Amino acid sequence: MTHRRATNGKRPLHRLASIGLAACLIAACRPTAARADGGTIRLSETKGDYRISAFTAPNPFRAGPVEISVLVQDAATGDALPDVKVNLRVASGERPSDTRQYPATSGAATNKLFHSAVFDLPGPGRWTVEVDVDGPRGAASARFDAEAADRLPRWLSLWPWFSWPFVAVVLFAVHQAFAVNRTPFRPTPAPRRSLQPRRE
Repeated sequence: MTHRRATNGKRPLHRLASIGLAACLIAACRPTAARADGGTIRLSETKGDYRISAFTAPNPFRAGPVEISVLVQDAATGDALPDVKVNLRVASGERPSDTRQYPATSGAATNKLFHSAVFDLPGPGRWTVEVDVDGPRGAASARFDAEAADRLPRWLSLWPWFSWPFVAVVLFAVHQAFAVNRTPFRPTPAPRRSLQPRRE
């Protein structure tokens, strides 16, 4: 009885440890996506009747999949203006004539108060981003520069997908180890002695 209570008392700890380990492994191995909502702030300026703020991801900013998010607010009240149109013009510092345009929409953003554009940045170096805003309060434009690092090696960007079988094996082993520890101890009963009547 005493041993069984002690074993049952440890079950919540085993369960919590298993859940914590699973969460850590999943967080470490899941593929990372570039999300700029709340990323690195690159710009926050008042232009006309607008307050324009821009954020970039990933951090550090690098060639490959990137996201640029823009928050447009009323300059007087600070209210977000999700109904304005936002367009991005991205130009390389080495080739200013090579300009790429990307519409930023609220549909591509996690936070619908933002306007986001997700695209592939061709290469490293300095990039100039022009943010064009058009809405009921007129048109405005702001710009910022961002230095992009080299693109991640392909194997490093794909390794989370190949690590899932290893995660599954580790979780199964942990589950089995805890299952063994939860098995209650049952003492072997002592053999019964047969009582024979005394002969007189």
